[in-house]
Amino acid sequence: MEKSFAITPWKYALFTTCILIAGFNILFFSCGVVTWGSAASVYGGYSAALCGVLIFAVSFLGIYVALKESYKFSNYYIMFSILTIVVLTTYFFIFSSMKSQLLVNFDERIKRLFEEKSTQNDTMQPIHSLFRCCGLDGPQDYLGKEDGGALPASCCYGFDCTVASHMYEDGCVIKAAHSLQFQAEINYYAAIVILALEFLSLLFAYLMGKARKLLKIKDDEAPINED
Repeated sequence: MEKSFAITPWKYALFTTCILIAGFNILFFSCGVVTWGSAASVYGGYSAALCGVLIFAVSFLGIYVALKESYKFSNYYIMFSILTIVVLTTYFFIFSSMKSQLLVNFDERIKRLFEEKSTQNDTMQPIHSLFRCCGLDGPQDYLGKEDGGALPASCCYGFDCTVASHMYEDGCVIKAAHSLQFQAEINYYAAIVILALEFLSLLFAYLMGKARKLLKIKDDEAPINED
């Protein structure tokens, strides 16, 4: 006869791991969308978003499984976690191979948008607002004679250039590029951490499910808050 073992340690291990996955996924999701989107890669942005949604969904399923102590749903969680690992691994390798090119594309996009600017069309507004920078090298780029000395409102905090302290002093070529590189690194390392936690959650879900099966308790017999 098989010897049973406690469910509680694996239950809380799975619960904690899924909470950590959801937390790191916030960084993965937000930084991934910004990185791909800033480089004008629509499909990349959607891929990061969909991958993040999948990770959230599976982590919440894991939380439910831990609270319910369900053998049946622990098997479902294991299957969906394997799917998540495959999808995230694919994303990770694609992103790793394209990360440098994305940063180059972003730099080229900034310069192109600046060249297309006019007094009537502030093409740099998305870059200014997102990264809190101004022009290529700073506000002086807009204060030349060809622009009539006009500074776009997007170069100032809250679009209010009447207060000198609201003006963004840094140029986007340096500040925005560094900021995007930092977010790309967060996306990269968050993916690694999530993958590691997913493997741990697989182990914890398996052990919790095994403990539940050995206790021979039906899934619906345990209330959701029972230890």
